[in-house]
Amino acid sequence: MPPLSTQPFLAVGWDDVKDEGPAILLIIAVLIVASALFRAIFPRLARTAILRGASAPDEEMDKRADTIIHVVQRTAGIGALLIGLITILHEVGVDITAIVTGLGITGLALALGAQTLVRDGINGIFLLAEDQYRTGDVVRIADVTGTVESISLRRTIVRDDDGVVHSVPNGSINVVSNYTRDFARVNVRAQVAYGEDLARVNEVVEQVGKELAADPSFRELIIDPPLPGYVESIGEGGVTVLVTARARSSARWEVAAELRRRLAEAFVREGVRVPFASVAPEEAARKAP
Repeated sequence: MPPLSTQPFLAVGWDDVKDEGPAILLIIAVLIVASALFRAIFPRLARTAILRGASAPDEEMDKRADTIIHVVQRTAGIGALLIGLITILHEVGVDITAIVTGLGITGLALALGAQTLVRDGINGIFLLAEDQYRTGDVVRIADVTGTVESISLRRTIVRDDDGVVHSVPNGSINVVSNYTRDFARVNVRAQVAYGEDLARVNEVVEQVGKELAADPSFRELIIDPPLPGYVESIGEGGVTVLVTARARSSARWEVAAELRRRLAEAFVREGVRVPFASVAPEEAARKAP
């Protein structure tokens, strides 16, 4: 019986590396060229395929394409790196059978012992396939509200209004609330004092809405101009009138802030009285002309 070799299966001699140098360089060159071609061709093909089903390519579809392309490129890069490394080890004489077998056993152990990671990956696939949110969207997921900065199969990175970065595992996402999908409804509540002529208040609101929709800075952001809705409530000190509009999804907060500012200025200019919290409804009604 020949003596058993005591050399570990991963031992690689310098002579092996030197002899297989051209082959290793060729493998590296092929990986670099393939990676460059993939990064040059795949984004165009993927973007064309994604935008083909859209009636009109817009910013939302571009964000979806960017999100999917980024995730696929990252995953393909990791896979190509592993394949290249195993191929190089095989060229220098390493028995890759044990490595492949070990990877298979490790993968099985991870599937059984790290179920959370598996759930994160599977949920990430469905999040991307169902297009529930994209990079740049403002969402609420897992009790976190903010802007999506990046998406991978395992986690989603969200930055909230305070600048805090949250890493949310995809497996913990059960409900997705997307604030920036298709269009946004702007709801602004304006309170006026008891005794104000609500028909006159509506005229002031309509005028403000027309001026805002005609403003060159906001014309492209507004889909339906602001209009007075209905009396939402009668509360302490005044009457709440709901003012509604439809805007582009990413401009929800900008349009709402400008509408509030213009309404406040218009109420002062037109003499529309607003309530004070310290005044009781009965007292406000008695003081009304």
